[in-house]
Amino acid sequence: METFAQFLTGHRDSIGRRWLARVRSQLPSEHVLDEQEILDSLFAFLEEVVKGLESEQPLPQLGADVAQAHGAQRQLLQRDIDDVVREYGLLFESVIDECRQSEVGPFRPDEYGRLAGLLNRGAAEAVRQFADLQALELRRQAWEHFAFIAHEIRSPLQTARTASQLLRVAPNPQRAAEVLERSLAQLSETIDQALVDARLRGIDAGAPLHTEPTDLRALLSAAVDDSRADAEARHISFALEAPRPVKADADPRVLRSVVSNLVRNAVKFTRSGGKVTVRVSPGTTEIEDQCGGLRPGDEERIFDSFRQSGEDRSGFGLGLAIARQGIEAHGGSVHVRNLPGQGCVFVVTLPGSR
Repeated sequence: METFAQFLTGHRDSIGRRWLARVRSQLPSEHVLDEQEILDSLFAFLEEVVKGLESEQPLPQLGADVAQAHGAQRQLLQRDIDDVVREYGLLFESVIDECRQSEVGPFRPDEYGRLAGLLNRGAAEAVRQFADLQALELRRQAWEHFAFIAHEIRSPLQTARTASQLLRVAPNPQRAAEVLERSLAQLSETIDQALVDARLRGIDAGAPLHTEPTDLRALLSAAVDDSRADAEARHISFALEAPRPVKADADPRVLRSVVSNLVRNAVKFTRSGGKVTVRVSPGTTEIEDQCGGLRPGDEERIFDSFRQSGEDRSGFGLGLAIARQGIEAHGGSVHVRNLPGQGCVFVVTLPGSR
């Protein structure tokens, strides 16, 4: 009489097809994986299961490297941890389905129980590896983030120290004072960006937004005023098209950072002598610059952390990433409309604005 282990070996390909069909329909994210790559990892795991079923030990330990490789692969593909567990459940369902459709009689309950135990161990090993690698990646991102901020702080801090020393001996202290003021403003901006970024990370982790009725026109008007000195230094003009106040229930600190980042970005990349136009209306806010347009494919990449687009790559590389995260935390969206040869229009939609 055929053993359960022999059954799994003989019906391996059919079980694999059943499992793959379930994965494709219930975990659509797996479509990014090559079909043969998925099946190869399944068959390697099934070989370990067969060894476990043939073993005389009560419940032997599976070869950890196979399950760990599965967990590592899914982590690199940025899958959810519950998808990793679900795949093992789908495998059990596929084996049971194959048993029902086969002419071979049912196996003993303790053999099914042994199979379930082996699959649970495989899932646990895969999840452990997945979690370990995910924690390692988060630590790497945290250190990268810290190093980036430290670098951004160090440069203006050094400039401020030099300007402070020049104030004592320079024949033109006004020039040194202006350098000191710009450096301190850059430091303040960097720290504010880091604080808002930390706030948004907390919101991603479940912390609530502190919302209150907020005047979007007033926030954008203040952002324009804050950027006016930099704009005038490069002969850039502003046009604020906001015929009436627009209110929204929002976290004013986060939203202030969002609009400030968008306006500063527009000023920074607008060509000398150009114009930045800000339009505020219920539901939609637009910030249009005259940067000359984006390179092909940059419409989404510019929202990545630590990425900038353009000849001048100085400054804090979190601005647009924070803008998008801040708007999405409010249930809204932000995207860029590229005008090749002219500029960009950053379009912000905020639900409930009135």
